[in-house]
Amino acid sequence: MEHIIEKFNENVDFIEVKINDFDYVFSSCGASLYSLRKNKVPLILELEDKNFFLESPQFFNKTLGLVAGRLPVDYEYNGLKYNLKNTGNNICLHGGELSSLSFKTWKYKIKETSNKIDIIFSISPRKGENGFNGKVKIYNIYSLYKNKPGFKIIQKANIKEDTLLNLSNHIYWNLNSVNINDYYLKFDASRIGKVNDYLLLEDTIETPDYLLFNRKTKLKSRLDKAAKLAIGTIDNTFVFDHLVNKVLMGNDKYTIKLKTDYPAMNIYCDSSLTPVKFVNNPSLFERRGIALEPQLYLLDKDSIFFKKGEKYNHYIEYIILEK
Repeated sequence: MEHIIEKFNENVDFIEVKINDFDYVFSSCGASLYSLRKNKVPLILELEDKNFFLESPQFFNKTLGLVAGRLPVDYEYNGLKYNLKNTGNNICLHGGELSSLSFKTWKYKIKETSNKIDIIFSISPRKGENGFNGKVKIYNIYSLYKNKPGFKIIQKANIKEDTLLNLSNHIYWNLNSVNINDYYLKFDASRIGKVNDYLLLEDTIETPDYLLFNRKTKLKSRLDKAAKLAIGTIDNTFVFDHLVNKVLMGNDKYTIKLKTDYPAMNIYCDSSLTPVKFVNNPSLFERRGIALEPQLYLLDKDSIFFKKGEKYNHYIEYIILEK
């Protein structure tokens, strides 16, 4: 195992780890995965400018929290009212957008065992930050396998005071530097969160046909359909049908096998058209990446509220196969 630490500035480190044919670069900013390559080929969106990576509101490849997704700023649970940070349209996005955990500096350590290498990030957000009450210590652990082609994200927390919590990760997959039109996707989710004009979850409904992926389905036709709707792309939260869930995604070069015990997953297909340059393909401008974000389901309020002494523990595993 080889790892190199780059002191990028006084707050942020980048940690490069090479294992088997994979080259990972992590960052202490947002407990994030800055880049992932296999045999030097980028597999996720990799920004040319690391400074922009640290500040981009698109959450490129960062851990999401305290609460992934969109909550109304006047959120209420069990008689307790929260005054959450307004990131626009009276919504708190991903725990506070640029002041969320995605843009904080996390502590980290590296641990090696006989079969894996762990990059262990941790953070204890300030009580009341962005309107979230309660004290909690959060861990986001990347486990890199020595005998399997891929990695696992373990998201854990020690709850020190009652708190809202829903972690996720915003990795943008881009396989072999092409747009995502010809990617296929498969998973079982017969229910979906209905959203209003601001993408705030309002109800759970049967998954519409154009968002069903229970068979291997190419993305282009689904994205073309979504482009004509108010959302303009796929940015939806799917409720899995099973307790342990499997997602299959790929193209003619690679297959990603995702496995998770999270009960839901938001999918976002990049359509923001922000003028940023990627190492993958500098001319790539539209439908550049797809984010698969396993998480707790926001409409199940009981599932995102944790009492003092409870444990938060979920995982997202990726196996990456080259054809």
